[in-house]
Amino acid sequence: MSVESLKRTVRRIHSSNKSKRALFFSLLVSSLRSRLRTRLALRFALGCAALLTIACAHTPSVVNVSHLPDYGAEDASLLDDGFSGHLFETAFVPGTAGDDPHFDDRVRAADSIWLVKVATVSRAGSVGNNRRYELTFRTLEGLAGPTPPPQVSLTISGKDPSFHWLDRVGGAWVGRELLLMARDYRAGQHAVMHFHGEPNNPELQARIRNIRAAAAAAERAARAPKK
Repeated sequence: MSVESLKRTVRRIHSSNKSKRALFFSLLVSSLRSRLRTRLALRFALGCAALLTIACAHTPSVVNVSHLPDYGAEDASLLDDGFSGHLFETAFVPGTAGDDPHFDDRVRAADSIWLVKVATVSRAGSVGNNRRYELTFRTLEGLAGPTPPPQVSLTISGKDPSFHWLDRVGGAWVGRELLLMARDYRAGQHAVMHFHGEPNNPELQARIRNIRAAAAAAERAARAPKK
């Protein structure tokens, strides 16, 4: 083979190798671009779904709250978003359940009084006022007011004495029955339920029914036309 022929052969081989490398890199870039487009599309879809979920979770239902009372200082002293210390063996509260001087007023202030059972207890947050307990109750019976919901969820702030009592009992509180007094109040354009919990026993149930019956009788008498 002549030198010139050899040179042409080498150039053809070199050119062929360059073509193969170019084809390889072209295919590689195309594949990477395709994968990148797929990942970006997936992230975009997930981002839209997340935004939609957040929007739905924070969209309040339209409720007419004009008829609800404001939550004033007297209301806060009665339906104080807490529980009686008598619900906790480790609270060491003196006296007996129901001897609270505000008990009768709490019963009259509540729109609804339910017998409930603790279903779940979970602690959230870790610092300062961010600490709280999320509680879920299963409704067993309605003692006063409209038909109760099947389930009630409440939050106990880290500032409330009940928070520290719950810290001591934790999940052992699941299954505990109690009497929950509750009422909805107006907070801007939203309705917020405030509550107070007391131990459940036949004596307190009978006392609650008597207080409510006396209050209803007094209301009827006040509405009756005077002779």
